[in-house]
Formats: sequence, C-alpha cells, structure tokens
Amino acid sequence: MSFRKFGYISLISIYLLILAGAIVRSTGSGMGCPDWPKCFGRYIPPTQVSELPFNYQEIYKEKLHGEVAFNPTKTWIEYINRLLGALTGLFVLMTVILSFKEGSRVRNYSIAALILVLGNAVLGKYVVDSFLLPGVVTAHMLLSMGVIFFLIKALNIQSGYVVKPLSARSWVGINLLIIFIQILLGTQVRENMDHVILELGEGAKGQWVSNLDGIYIVHRTFSWLVMASHLVLWSKLKMSSYQTYRHGMVGLIGISFLTGILMAYFALPLGSQAVHLVVSLVLVGWHIRTWIETKKS
Repeated sequence: MSFRKFGYISLISIYLLILAGAIVRSTGSGMGCPDWPKCFGRYIPPTQVSELPFNYQEIYKEKLHGEVAFNPTKTWIEYINRLLGALTGLFVLMTVILSFKEGSRVRNYSIAALILVLGNAVLGKYVVDSFLLPGVVTAHMLLSMGVIFFLIKALNIQSGYVVKPLSARSWVGINLLIIFIQILLGTQVRENMDHVILELGEGAKGQWVSNLDGIYIVHRTFSWLVMASHLVLWSKLKMSSYQTYRHGMVGLIGISFLTGILMAYFALPLGSQAVHLVVSLVLVGWHIRTWIETKKS
C-alpha cells in the first residue's frame, strides 16, 4: 500500500462524493433518510412503505419537513450518498496513516484534509437538519474545495516534482480565483433554488429558473468572464508544455456552459446540475495542481 495510491483514491472519491451530494440535492433526496446514522431507524433502509411503522409520518414529522409520503428512490439516493461518504472518510484516514512515512509536510497536509472531511460530514448533516438555512450549502462547498487543495498539495510534495517556470502562471491564478468565485455564486443560486422549489412545489419545475432572484443573473453573466479569461489562458499556453491542461480546461468550460444552457432553457434535466458542479470542481483541482507545480518565469 502506498501513500500516492491512496491519495489519488481519496481525491477521486471526494469528487464522486461531491457528485453524489449534488444528485441528492438536485433530486430533493435530502429528506430521504430523516434520521442519522440510521435511516428510518434501520441500518439497511426500507424499500417499501410496509417496512415502516404505520405511524412513521407522525414519528418523523419534524425531520421530514412536510415530505410525508415515503419515497424509496429518494431514500436510497440519500443512503448511497452516506455510504460513499463513510468510504471516502476511510480512504482519507488510510492516506493519513500512510503519510507518516512521507515526512512532516505531507503528513500535515493529509491531516488537514482529514479534518475538513470530518468537518464536512458534520456540516453535511447540518445542511439537511437546518433545512435551507442560508450560507450552510456555501460553507459545505468551501470545505470540499479545501479538501481538494490539501490532498493535491500533499501528493505534489510527496512526488518530489521539480517546480517548472511558466510565464502564464499569473493567468492560472487569475482563472483559479474566477472559477472559485463562480462556484460560490452557483451555491448561492442553489440555495435560492431550494426556496423557489419550496414555494412553487416540485410539480412546477418549468417555472423554477424564471423565479430565481438577481443572484442567478449575476451567476449567468459572470460565466462570460469565466469563458473569456480561460480563452486568454488557453492562448498564452500555446507554446508551453502544458497542452493537456490547455485543451482540457477549455473542454471542461465547454461542458460547464452546455450544462448551464440545459438547466436554463430545458427545465434542469436530470443530472445536469451534478455534472455542472463536478466539472467546475475538476477544473479548480487542475488549476490548483498547475499553480503548485509552477513558478513565474
């Protein structure tokens, strides 16, 4: 077992966990399991209403926040998200244990990643329990990006990469900051969407986007700055050795734009929100890695 192997497994599992969390959010499955760590008082969730107490609606009335009808699909989406979260925690814990062979800097960054993973687990529960409390979803996302940074930093130190000169490094930092801001704006839109869904109901899906407030316009308009700044970086990297990064980031921005258009004009197709978020976070990770690996030439 190597630190590097588990470090990359941990990083991949973090992204999968974010994807699963986005699916939970976009399908409204956060109330799928009203209690924790069990689900409807069971270690293995029920698959049909007959497996629940006859008065389960009364028992879980407060925690269900009005979702009184049992939905097995939502229950299992939320439960799988929890299982993936537990598995991710174990991967990061193993990464920390193996980091003790790699020096103090690798160990410290790995421990920092584990602390944020544990903090995010607690906050993830609070996201559901708080039920639309402003700022909680944003804090949840900030911790996730922190985990990504610490794992990439630890892996970079352990690998012993020679720092390379890159004339366009400043633009890497600029784009990292811009995409970071765009993700935070997106979490604000997501929080606003939750309130719109609560007000209009899930049956009015075609009206959700049109009822969002001004933060959605800001997020949508800011996307043009995201595109422009990445095209500048793409141009400046033309003669560099970072061609995979150069073309990959433009591809990710393209996917982000496409999913954004699908959400805006086609009533949020299933999976579009999750893909939209994850490709942005993959781009953040790629920018972080490139920034760490380079210096101003």
